[in-house]
Amino acid sequence: MPDIWGRQTEKQDLTSDKLREDIQLHLTRKLGEPHVAFSDQDGWAGRSKEPGPPVDVLVIPPEGERRFAYVCTFGSSLKKKPADSALGGGRMEFVLAVPQRGDAKTDLKLLNLAANTVRQFAKLVHIQSIQVSPGQTVQFTKNPRPVFEGAKQVGFAFMAPRLPDDGFHRLRLGETDSVTFWAPVPICREELEAGSVHGAARLSAGLIKAGVTEMLHLDRRSVARRANGLGRPLLSLARDLFRRT
Repeated sequence: MPDIWGRQTEKQDLTSDKLREDIQLHLTRKLGEPHVAFSDQDGWAGRSKEPGPPVDVLVIPPEGERRFAYVCTFGSSLKKKPADSALGGGRMEFVLAVPQRGDAKTDLKLLNLAANTVRQFAKLVHIQSIQVSPGQTVQFTKNPRPVFEGAKQVGFAFMAPRLPDDGFHRLRLGETDSVTFWAPVPICREELEAGSVHGAARLSAGLIKAGVTEMLHLDRRSVARRANGLGRPLLSLARDLFRRT
């Protein structure tokens, strides 16, 4: 059997199994012990037919008062973007939080949805020119449709994770290297338009002000306000552009 964990990353003194250990320890310290929910073994062995780097998904199940699960990718950070890239360089992994309310079927469906979402983003950033920074948005069609069945959201915005302890967002690897964790948060049409009109920084600040986190809520209503105008409604330029959920 091939040694799938002994591969070198692009930093020659950092092996993939060492990076995996560092990420697992980081998750354990900040949230709880992670478990491998999906292993892209075919990809690690070089046989995957999917584009992009091979990506595993780690899950931290609910524990104690934390009644939500956390999903995190591993594999995207093995492929390092140039540090000076205007599209967001360095090493990165992707996370989402998933409510677990005790209904096994519903809980598993949401968990799988979140796991598939972060896994696809972990691959996508290496095969398309996607800018990864706070408030940057992603939509997959010119006239975006709901990204999930039965959901109101039509796109995604990148946010720094807010639910774990301080210091989770960036894992330092020595003096010059690090892994940044990003949450691809589903957003509604009004929020997507707010980012287009007012820019990524304003969108990021507005989402945070409104209390939006990386928790996956398919029925979350938009927190962007609209102002009625002629023809297509325009987003308000007022200071209360965003409302708290």
